[in-house]
Amino acid sequence: MSLTDTDHTDIGLLVSFAIRPTQRPGRHLDYQRVISRYRAELEFKTATNAILHGLGARVLSDGDFGLILGIEPESPLAFRISDLPYTGKPENKLLAGLVLTGLVAFAYPSTQELDDDRVRRVSARDLDAWLRELCERLRSHDAAGDVIPEEGLDEAWRTYLALPPVHYGEAGRGSGKLTSRCTRYWVQAILTWLTGQGMARVDSSAEDTWTLTERFRVHAKEIALERAYSFIAELHRREESRG
Repeated sequence: MSLTDTDHTDIGLLVSFAIRPTQRPGRHLDYQRVISRYRAELEFKTATNAILHGLGARVLSDGDFGLILGIEPESPLAFRISDLPYTGKPENKLLAGLVLTGLVAFAYPSTQELDDDRVRRVSARDLDAWLRELCERLRSHDAAGDVIPEEGLDEAWRTYLALPPVHYGEAGRGSGKLTSRCTRYWVQAILTWLTGQGMARVDSSAEDTWTLTERFRVHAKEIALERAYSFIAELHRREESRG
């Protein structure tokens, strides 16, 4: 049986929910209805996947968080590091990339832990301190003549350590606020962006703390395939075993 105009409308509705990552099926009856069709009707699912493929996307999960998409870099739906504030400079892109990859290794220090769905809470202060320790290890690694396999990572740790943990604005609207000239700013910027993407939420029980969501864990599995994550996680495990 071929799909009708109503079916195609439902596919469009499902895709529109999927590309708004803060939406949940539990909050919208229409989302519940169309994702139930995706799970139960093969023809509907096949047509949806084909449309997403044309957009450079694929379904990573269709669980309680809705349709979670993996986006190809060339997709018109792709988020780019340069979309973050103050990432026009190459060094700032490196900082943002390091924080994002480091966050995955901080929350999930091994690929096995990526299959553990327990709640992960992240303090901006703790993550910043962990990243600073990581960069110090990378500095020692470099000083020993060992190769860092990812060129961007080699540049990123130098950029991170060149900044102080905190730096506050002294005038105007930025007075008393963290500026992009410190590492804590970049940690908070990434966690805030993840909140807007439905991958984290502010934890009201502690200051400057976020809870990572299931959506983040699903996406973290993709990042775990990258060489930078593998190297960071292995380096961290090696240091922990020595300690």
